[in-house]
Amino acid sequence: MPESDSEAATYEPGHSMRETRRLMLQDELLRPLTRQAFQEAGLASGMKVFDVGSGAGDVALLAAELVGPNGSVVGIDLDPEVLETARARAAAAERTNVTFQVGDVATQNLDRDFDAVVGRAVLMHLADPLATLRQLKGLLRPGGVLIFQEIYAAAPWVSYPHSRSLTQLQRARGEAEQRRSAMDYEMGLKLHGLFLEAGLSAPRLRADALVGGGPDWPGYTYIAETVRTLLPLWLRLGSPTAREIDVETLADRLRAEIGDVGGTLLLQPFVAASSRIGEH
Repeated sequence: MPESDSEAATYEPGHSMRETRRLMLQDELLRPLTRQAFQEAGLASGMKVFDVGSGAGDVALLAAELVGPNGSVVGIDLDPEVLETARARAAAAERTNVTFQVGDVATQNLDRDFDAVVGRAVLMHLADPLATLRQLKGLLRPGGVLIFQEIYAAAPWVSYPHSRSLTQLQRARGEAEQRRSAMDYEMGLKLHGLFLEAGLSAPRLRADALVGGGPDWPGYTYIAETVRTLLPLWLRLGSPTAREIDVETLADRLRAEIGDVGGTLLLQPFVAASSRIGEH
């Protein structure tokens, strides 16, 4: 979720409870990959972590698990309603080492001794991600690490065997992307240059993509719910193919065309970049 009114583009998927559930499903799928990226970047027991754009708390809860009871996590988001969900989830998981606050990174009086600043799928929604990175860099102590994981959404969804429904989605998305959108679909591949421009050391990079198959894989539902949240945007941007999409049957059709015939579906890659303060 965008963390700054002054620097944020509109969060185009919206802030509904259905979108929150979609993000929680995304976390269910992506969590092992995010965990590996965070651990590889150096997130460890006892660290003090700042989570940007916490939303329902997915990344903050993962960070709280990794830093353990001797560490702490502070999450921030502009949306007070979604943070109530985050707090409830933290309480249910008995994560007493994580707190959430409503606010704007650009204006909040924040500590400047964090060991790590983390975020996932945040920068792609900001009007000025470079300015945000420069602000966040100032929250880290010497030796602290900045870690962002961003999707390269310009990549296609790919399946084998060929899926007619997936081809329709690609066409609708492509028609919409040719018009104006506030989201940066290429953010995953821009991280290296953004880190350097923000005065950070050359980041360590890794890319991970979700892949699955069989009739029980939740990726079909995840794509359908992602399309459901983006469909109003595609229609607003004038995609003619978007008018033909039946989102209510989409997950079942993808499952029938791919999963039920022993096929495989590859989703767009997430790129993680990490850089330590003081490294050259």
